[in-house]
Amino acid sequence: MTSKQRAWAVMSVAYLAGVVIALNQFKVPPVMPVLMADLQVDMTTGGWLMSSFAVAGVVLGLPAALVLDKLGPKGAGLLALGAAVLGAVIGALAADATMLLIGRAVEGVGLGLISVVAPAVISLWFPPAERGLPMGIWASWVPVGSFLIFNLAGPLRGAFGWQGLWWLGALAAAGAFALYAAVVSAPPAPASPPGARPPAVAFGRSLLNPASWTLALMFATFTFAFTGYSTWAPTYLTAALGLDPATANFDASLSSLAVIPATLAAGWVLDRTRRRKWVAAAALAAAGVLLLWSFRLPAAVLVAPYFLLLGSIAGFIPTTAFTLAPETMPRPELAGLALGILSLGQNLGTVLGAPAIALLVADGRWEAGIFPVVGALALGLGATLCLNTPPAPERAPASDAPAA
Repeated sequence: MTSKQRAWAVMSVAYLAGVVIALNQFKVPPVMPVLMADLQVDMTTGGWLMSSFAVAGVVLGLPAALVLDKLGPKGAGLLALGAAVLGAVIGALAADATMLLIGRAVEGVGLGLISVVAPAVISLWFPPAERGLPMGIWASWVPVGSFLIFNLAGPLRGAFGWQGLWWLGALAAAGAFALYAAVVSAPPAPASPPGARPPAVAFGRSLLNPASWTLALMFATFTFAFTGYSTWAPTYLTAALGLDPATANFDASLSSLAVIPATLAAGWVLDRTRRRKWVAAAALAAAGVLLLWSFRLPAAVLVAPYFLLLGSIAGFIPTTAFTLAPETMPRPELAGLALGILSLGQNLGTVLGAPAIALLVADGRWEAGIFPVVGALALGLGATLCLNTPPAPERAPASDAPAA
């Protein structure tokens, strides 16, 4: 197997691990009305059933870089998937909202780790000039996972109740665990002179790197707006436009479907432009305009094209964020720290989005939900315009040397 083939094999399994964890993260929205009725909770608590998953991601955002440094890509990834299995089993057996929230928090450990580990693995195996496409593929991990569970939710709930989604998540995470253990590793270390020691990775001063934090702020605004909106979109479509739950789940999942080719297109664009932040800036501006209609779509016939268009624009934002993150640090060894900071922003936005929108749209005041999602993206656009990163390097000729 050549080094490039090996890199793509590792990337593919790391990507699968991310998809499985995203599938587990988005189990709640397609069965939100059922959960609220079964567990007898209000909309705010329902929002926390989604956001509690990301609380661990906030707590682990920066420590995940240390876990990656200590355990390596394999150990850290297996810890992430093991937490996903355990949390899903706890949730499947939960008899009340408290136990379900605990299970979601345990699952969230997997999110906090994999959102750092997987892109760090990609940055280790691919040189900067060639990261656009693999990072573009990686950036689709959340939409692919959410699309799958949104469309599997109906049959699973009909056959096994809402718990069927949790058992599926546990089985999927267990399968990904086995594949990850077999395939993923760090790339061979480059040859060094006899007696030479690799430079120590000092996180202290690099932790204050303003470019990494600015990028994290941009990503936090994106996840606040899009995770918050996607959490309540099926409920909104059912309550305000009269769609049946299956149709509402499918239509809401179309944005995730559209994100998948969009992330690939974004990766292609990023590999061919040196001023990468402008890709995210344009997408944030366009998405902000579209979200002006997020909670006031005038007719059901517009729902499907609206979500397809929204997803096709949104895919450019995470792709740019994951591609730029390692470039905000002065040394490749600090890529994990940059991705940890990015993960902190990603999960903080995820935690806050759904409950914040729930507070505003309670009692059917759906149009009030427009203000936080559009305002968040406006803030993200400002952060992107302030972002200072070096121009991307020129692409080098492809190498296909055998792996060491």
